[in-house]
Amino acid sequence: MSKARFYALLQYYKEDIISEEEWHELQAMIKTGRFDDQLEDDILISLDSAGKKDKWTADIEQEIWTGIHAKVDKQSKRSGYRLWMAAAATLLIMLSAGLIFYKSKFLPSVKTNTVSNKADILPGGNKAILTLSNGERRVLTDSTINQLVNQPGGSIIKAANGILVYKANSLSGNSSSETGEVVMNNLTTPRGGEFQIILPDGTHVWLNAASSLKFPSSFKGKRLVELTGEAYFEVAKNKKMPFIVHTKNQEVEVLGTHFNINSYTDELATKTTLLEGSVKISAQGNQKILTPGEQSQLYKNTKAIKVTPVNLEEAVAWKNGYFVFNDEKLENIMRRVCRWYDVDCQFEGKQGELSFIGVVERSKNISSLLKVLELTGNVHFKIEGRKIIVMQ
Repeated sequence: MSKARFYALLQYYKEDIISEEEWHELQAMIKTGRFDDQLEDDILISLDSAGKKDKWTADIEQEIWTGIHAKVDKQSKRSGYRLWMAAAATLLIMLSAGLIFYKSKFLPSVKTNTVSNKADILPGGNKAILTLSNGERRVLTDSTINQLVNQPGGSIIKAANGILVYKANSLSGNSSSETGEVVMNNLTTPRGGEFQIILPDGTHVWLNAASSLKFPSSFKGKRLVELTGEAYFEVAKNKKMPFIVHTKNQEVEVLGTHFNINSYTDELATKTTLLEGSVKISAQGNQKILTPGEQSQLYKNTKAIKVTPVNLEEAVAWKNGYFVFNDEKLENIMRRVCRWYDVDCQFEGKQGELSFIGVVERSKNISSLLKVLELTGNVHFKIEGRKIIVMQ
């Protein structure tokens, strides 16, 4: 995800925490010419000046934000409405260049020392629990390589890259044991965990933190899995056997495609984002067909399925190792942060309408992410054990 890496490096540069290696990487990426021409020229001129610490100026920052408004306003006039997530999502991510903005204003030059590195928390990583059909539980990490178990229909293998692989037996055509009982398994990630699995049909699934995927050891007739939380699917093509994902509020049916589903119970809506192919969304008697670049939103206690254009890099940023904030409320951001770092959040003071735009790598310790958010000067954080106190 080169764009997100570019924006993240710019953020490290602005905070003056960029390493020499990252500095050379940033220069090389800018000189490739893959980004907005005017923004590239302005930053390159600044980078070529003497003294790295003095290269970023308020004038450049103001010009970036002016460019955002200009292009968003142009899009708004053409379409008749202002839709950040659709009409200008790509622009916002490109032009914001990894900066964190507050309430549509460019960042003030604020530095805080509220977050202490001494009380830091590591990011999540590869960890999950595989619960077999007989109730046996296997704790998974990315450190071991072995064959975990044989089941009717196939075997489960832990591959060298840490991915769980289900290999169907060549002579097996069903997911049932000799007694006719369906052999089902459940892969669950805790808060602070993520994992990948290749299902018996070759479908590749990325499972985000605090999520679970229930599936059989092999498929027959149709490919049916159940999801809670969030997952990204690259479905193996099979025109004769549909692939169906059940969540609490909807059903997604495909033949072979790439898509992301976010169905956390603590979120306001179930969101399905299509990257390639087509999918059919069904919920409470209603149906919608998505085309690439679209996202369906099914809100709780409603039957309507809303479909809007969406920025794809933003929608699957978690899979590629990034947090992407696009005019996002602080409380929404902190829900994601708490899942990934396995922490609890406590808000103190009056809840304001804070919104942020920016990109931060998920591989950073939590203090790095919180310090980026603190740059606005409108929110501060304190780490107490595995609790984050949010002060506004």
